[in-house]
Amino acid sequence: MLGKDQSVILQMLEVPGEGMKKLQGVKMELDDSAFPLLAGTTMSSDPHEAFGDADYALLVGARPRGPGMERKDLLTANAKIFQLQGSALNEVARRSCKTLVVGNPANTNALVAAHNAPDMNPENFMAMTKLDQSRAEGMLAEKYGCSVDEINRMIIWGNHSSTQYPDISHASIKGKWAKSVVDMKWYEGEFVPKVQKRGAEIIDARGASSAASAASAAVDHLNCLHVGSGDKWQSMGVVSHGEYGITPGLYYSVPTICTGDQTYRKIMGIPIDPYSAKKMNTTEKELLEERDGVKSLLGGSFEKIVKPYNVREKLRASMSEDELKTLVETEAKFTFDETVRVRMLENVKSAAPKPELTIVNEVLKEAGQPPYTKEIFDLMKGNPMQRKKATEMYTEVKIKTAVSKLSDGQKSALRDSVKGKKAFEF
Repeated sequence: MLGKDQSVILQMLEVPGEGMKKLQGVKMELDDSAFPLLAGTTMSSDPHEAFGDADYALLVGARPRGPGMERKDLLTANAKIFQLQGSALNEVARRSCKTLVVGNPANTNALVAAHNAPDMNPENFMAMTKLDQSRAEGMLAEKYGCSVDEINRMIIWGNHSSTQYPDISHASIKGKWAKSVVDMKWYEGEFVPKVQKRGAEIIDARGASSAASAASAAVDHLNCLHVGSGDKWQSMGVVSHGEYGITPGLYYSVPTICTGDQTYRKIMGIPIDPYSAKKMNTTEKELLEERDGVKSLLGGSFEKIVKPYNVREKLRASMSEDELKTLVETEAKFTFDETVRVRMLENVKSAAPKPELTIVNEVLKEAGQPPYTKEIFDLMKGNPMQRKKATEMYTEVKIKTAVSKLSDGQKSALRDSVKGKKAFEF
């Protein structure tokens, strides 16, 4: 998922009771599979525990849609789940955590989760429309006798729903403009509605939502984000800043490019024909209706958007080729928050660059936190197990720092309160 050499720790979340019992079976199968890149597994029914120090969060848990159900029927019930999960992510996950929402209605669930994580960058919340793109590419490949690798620039606009717009206006099939190859009557009359309703078709066939294909799409999405997707366009449901006239703040699927630095870049300036504009407006209208349906769970302004990502993009645009190479090498080492990443970019352009540890500790000082030691800093740049150890060490540093500010009487009372419990010495 994150590259052939990147090990992972899976921190799995389930509902109490029967859900945890089934998750135990999943954990046993994972352990028995002896995956070389699986560095560890944990289980919890508490999102504050499961999301602790997470680099990536896949929010797949939602009430499933059954036969005859419309997605809007799930809206309020599922939005409450993502309100709680967004809040938990805000409290315990890494500031740089990338969150992929899979549970439906994915776009609006991403909106709810992001609004309830006010200290995190809304750019880092995404709704999965990779599955829709894969469905569209698969249908085109079957129809025109080619591999899905020979199809590029297939776009999914808007909502992950029956109003989504699968757009071939800029796509290529075997190197040729798709509209010069595709029968447009088939495209408008069969292809578009089939892609839009593929999820419902699968539910009718198997009595349950997509499983293997959805899991595959989630893996592909995060692989593109982390490793890169070359020059192939990837559809992602991401926060709008008004591009293409889309209402700011909505999580709306647009085409992106992933360059392997754990971020995406929206494809801008694509000409939109009248047919496409109509389809795009229809799916935007549905997203606005969904947004209004969960208004009470959002809190604050609908247009609450912070843009550290855009700050980094402007800095990147001003860099030379050599500076960009240095930047990529530097950013690849870190999973720190956006403030540190921006400082790292500024450091690359500085006439007198500072050591990386100095930059991190300056940010920690501004946040009122104790500094990293060199050992902790070096571990933070390592694999998941090393980062977990670093987090434990830094937690001890923070506790000792806090205790050092207490009076003797307060220290004595604290010692009495932790007698017989595992605690740090002080």
